[in-house]
This record gives sequence, structure tokens and C-alpha cells, in this order.
Amino acid sequence: MQLFRYCFVAVGAFIADYGCYFLLSYVLNINYLIAAIVGFILGTSVNYVIAKYLVFKGEPKSRVVEIILVFLIGGIGLILLEIGLYCFTKIVGVHYLVSKLIMTAIVFFWNFFARKIFMYSHRFFNILKE
Repeated sequence: MQLFRYCFVAVGAFIADYGCYFLLSYVLNINYLIAAIVGFILGTSVNYVIAKYLVFKGEPKSRVVEIILVFLIGGIGLILLEIGLYCFTKIVGVHYLVSKLIMTAIVFFWNFFARKIFMYSHRFFNILKE
């Protein structure tokens, strides 16, 4: 059920992310890798705020750990996005707008499962206490 709700949240985040990416890269002609960083940050911010209240309703045990994990999970997602965009666009030859769609889907699953396991799993926070 969480994954289903997360899909709806992801639509809003995707609109923010891809809309920003499209505007910066296609309309304003900014390098697609730079545009991806800006779009990713915007989309991740939208995703985090909405998902925190609609999908992952439990509060983490530690606000400090939550903030660290948000940056860590987001950073790993951004690295995956940038590597994938570069590989699909430069190596495989896929158009950068299509590459972004492919990588958005991949990073979507990374974000969901990483948040579920590392941010909102009581077992994970119990391990950190020990």
C-alpha cells in the first residue's frame, strides 16, 4: 500500500523535477547534467515533504539521523541519476530527455526502498541505538 501511495506522491515530484529539467535543458539550453541536478533537488524536496506526511507517517526516532539520511539517500540517488544520464546519453546514444525518464524510474525505486528501510524502519533505528 505504501508503494501505491508513493507512486502518487512521485507524480507530483516528477512534475517538479522533469518540468525543471525540461525548462533548463531544452528551453534555456543549460547542460543536461547541470539541469538534472537542479531538477533532482526540486523534485526530491517535493517528494520528501509530501511523502513524509502521506506515505511514511511514522516519525523517525531521531531528527538528526533523519536529516543525515535524507541527504545521504538523496545524494546517492543524485549520483545514480548523473551516472545513468551520462551513460544513456553519451555511451548508448539515447536522447537526454528520454535518458532522464529512464533514470527517474530507477531512482524512484531507490528512493522508496531506501527511505522505507533506512528512515522509517524501527529495526534500523534500534540497530543505531546499540
